[in-house]
Amino acid sequence: MKPEKKFEFSEVINAQTVKKIGHDIKKVWQDFDVKQLEKRVLTKLSSLAFKDRANLIADVLYELLPKDFELAGQILLDSFGEQLDAPDFTGQNAFMYMPHGVYVSRYGLDAQHFELSTQFLYEMTKRFSAEFAIRPFLNKFPLQMIGKLQTWVKDDNQHVRRLVSEGTRPRLPWAPRVTVYDDDYTVIMDLLAMLRNDPELYVRRSVANHLNDLTKDRKELVLAHLEGWNKQPNPKIVWLTKHALRTLVKAGDAGALKILGFSNNPEVKVQHFALEKQQLKLGEQLVFSFDIESQSAYSQRLVVDYIIHFKKANGSQAPKVFKLKVLELEGHQSIQLKKKQLFQQLSTRVLYEGRHQVELQINGKSFGIQEFELVF
Repeated sequence: MKPEKKFEFSEVINAQTVKKIGHDIKKVWQDFDVKQLEKRVLTKLSSLAFKDRANLIADVLYELLPKDFELAGQILLDSFGEQLDAPDFTGQNAFMYMPHGVYVSRYGLDAQHFELSTQFLYEMTKRFSAEFAIRPFLNKFPLQMIGKLQTWVKDDNQHVRRLVSEGTRPRLPWAPRVTVYDDDYTVIMDLLAMLRNDPELYVRRSVANHLNDLTKDRKELVLAHLEGWNKQPNPKIVWLTKHALRTLVKAGDAGALKILGFSNNPEVKVQHFALEKQQLKLGEQLVFSFDIESQSAYSQRLVVDYIIHFKKANGSQAPKVFKLKVLELEGHQSIQLKKKQLFQQLSTRVLYEGRHQVELQINGKSFGIQEFELVF
């Protein structure tokens, strides 16, 4: 039996993608040389990673389209296919627009092309996402782009509304940072406020992710806004707040815990914290259990996490917080919790032999540490 081929993300931009881009352009501009596009791209495509494939296609499009962006940009804009109904970027027909985003952010970045370029971004985000392509425009035209975003935030299309939040995210993965609003983030917070009760979870999730990014640089600003929004809470705001504060909660931040209704001084006692094994082989599970006893006559909301202190190559330890359970503990109630975690090598984390630790954390406070040895 042949082993199943590993999925390569780069392959979402493939030969079929290139051919479709070419034929879609040909439909609106008869002079386009589809064969030249395929010849110049397909001979190099297989050796390139995802972003490099998009860059290559954008470069070749620049060679084959008119050099006047007003003509070329309109041709590409006219070649766009049907809009996405749902927020799904998993299909080939969505990722085929990645090169278009590269193209507009490289060749449409002059002031004279601003209206066409922003219309391009507006239409593109309905079919894929313009969250990467919009960032050079935000940095170069901060005031003009705010005007666009103030219009788009009220758009009927959920993809356009999401772009307002996702495109301005300060720490969007795999994207350059937007720093031009750092001196006055009020304009961005006003936009996020308009989206906080958006009917689409897809949009609200983007707002929450934006705020979670922001807690790393502007914690007090985020906490102040979320505290205000939660003076009149509803299920949408409650969900958004919890998701936005997830990093601060893991860090045991008192302000975040307070907004979410958790005391930063829980009246509890932890007993019988124990590991099943003090020595763990690679590929085995770490298993630990413990009891939480309430020391209060009243119910308490508890967020229970655990921290693995992983040994690093240089012998030091790196803590990683993991979620365990959120619960309501009644007065003088006791509860037993048990957790298992597999220890195996991952592409995202290299394990090393030696001393590790597992630490319990309740409402951001430490409630004990146990040591174990990892052996290969």
